[in-house]
Amino acid sequence: MNKILIIARKDISEAFRSRSTYVIILVMIILTFSYISGYESYVKTLISQQDIDTYSRGFLNNLTYVLPMMFSIFICSVFSNYAVIVDKAKRNIESLMATPVSIKQIWLGKSLAVTMPSLMIGYAVAILSYLVMAIWFVMPKTNSFIFPSVLAIISDLVIVPMLVFVIVCIVTYIQLIITNPRIASFVFSGIYLLLLFGVNVLGGFGISRNYLALIYLAMTILCAITNYFLSFHLTKEKVLLSSKM
Repeated sequence: MNKILIIARKDISEAFRSRSTYVIILVMIILTFSYISGYESYVKTLISQQDIDTYSRGFLNNLTYVLPMMFSIFICSVFSNYAVIVDKAKRNIESLMATPVSIKQIWLGKSLAVTMPSLMIGYAVAILSYLVMAIWFVMPKTNSFIFPSVLAIISDLVIVPMLVFVIVCIVTYIQLIITNPRIASFVFSGIYLLLLFGVNVLGGFGISRNYLALIYLAMTILCAITNYFLSFHLTKEKVLLSSKM
C-alpha cells in the first residue's frame, strides 16, 4: 500500500504545479452560472410560493447528485495527463517498472493519483457552488436554507468516490497499454457528456433524481467487474511495448 501511495503522491504534486489544473477549476466555477441562469429563468414562471419552494428543493437536491460527480470526472482529464502521459513521454514509466513494484501497484498508484485530487477539487467546487446558489439565489425566494436529502449526501460520500475511482482505473489501464495514451482522455470527455445528457434525459422522462444513486451504484459495480477482468491482462510487457512504439 505504501508503494501505491508513493507513486500517487509524486503524480499529484506534479499536477498541482501545472497551470492547466487551475484553468479547469476556473472553468468549473464558470459552468455553475448556467445552473444559476436556468434556476432564475424557471422560478420567474412560477406563481405560488409552494411551487417555488418545491422546485427550489428539487433543484438543489439535483445539484447535490450531479455537481460532485460531474466536476470530479471533468478534472480527471487533467490529472490523467500527469499520471501516465507525461511519464510515458519522459520514459519515466520504464524506470518505474524497473523498481520493485508490480505493474498492478503502478496501475493502482496512477489511478489514485488521478482520483484523489480530482475528488478533492470536485467536491470543493461543488460545495462552494451549492452554498452560493442556496444562500444568494434560493434563500431569498424561499426564506430558508435548503439542505440536500440524506440519500443524496450518502451518494456523494460513498458511491461517487468509488465510481470515480473505478472509472479512472479503466482509463488508466487504457493509457498504460495503448501507444497514444492521449486517446484515453477522450474517454473522460465521453463519460462527462454521457452523464451530463443522461441526467437531463432522465429528468425529461420524469424520473426522480433519487434514482441517480442506484444508477451510480450499478455503474460502480459494472466498472468494478470490468477492472477485475482487466487486471488479468495487464502485464509489464504490454506497457513496455506501448511505450516504445
